[in-house]
Amino acid sequence: MKRRYLGATELATRMSEMIWFDMLVHETKFGITPFEVLAAIREVEAGETQLRTKKASEFTRPPLKGLWHKHYFSARFLAHNILLGWGATGLKQIIEQEMNPAKSPTVNHEMIEAMATRAVAEPIERRFNAGKITGEWVVFAKNNGENYYLCMGTHEMGDQMIYDNIMTGCRHDFPDLQSWFG
Repeated sequence: MKRRYLGATELATRMSEMIWFDMLVHETKFGITPFEVLAAIREVEAGETQLRTKKASEFTRPPLKGLWHKHYFSARFLAHNILLGWGATGLKQIIEQEMNPAKSPTVNHEMIEAMATRAVAEPIERRFNAGKITGEWVVFAKNNGENYYLCMGTHEMGDQMIYDNIMTGCRHDFPDLQSWFG
């Protein structure tokens, strides 16, 4: 899989076998392509000058303290980003504003088009322009000025599970991994 997506590059040497396995599982099970995950990794490698998703950030609590995560985006996360873009009352406000009887006593094409744009396109555009598109994570460690990509994680997995997966699945690739964080 490495050769297919990155070839014999220096970046490929800083990616664990576990992250490649995670990409394979996510592609098979969820339709998330390795290209989507690698786009987030390339953002980090390029210094995040053109963000598509939230900026990489360090975990602040044990057991992941000292490791970093970067969100990657896939179309399967589109609905979640729209919901986040609405906020607590956003959709209700959009409906009330666009389906207002003062505008027209009957629902018309223009009202529906305006509501659809405001409900779907605008929240995504705002989040994209603010660098706040979210998805799931690429977990990585920083060592000697380089990023080492360890695994993929989800918001639901829990920190301990991610840590345990890293400790069992990545130490053969990076034997001194434990000393890089914590």
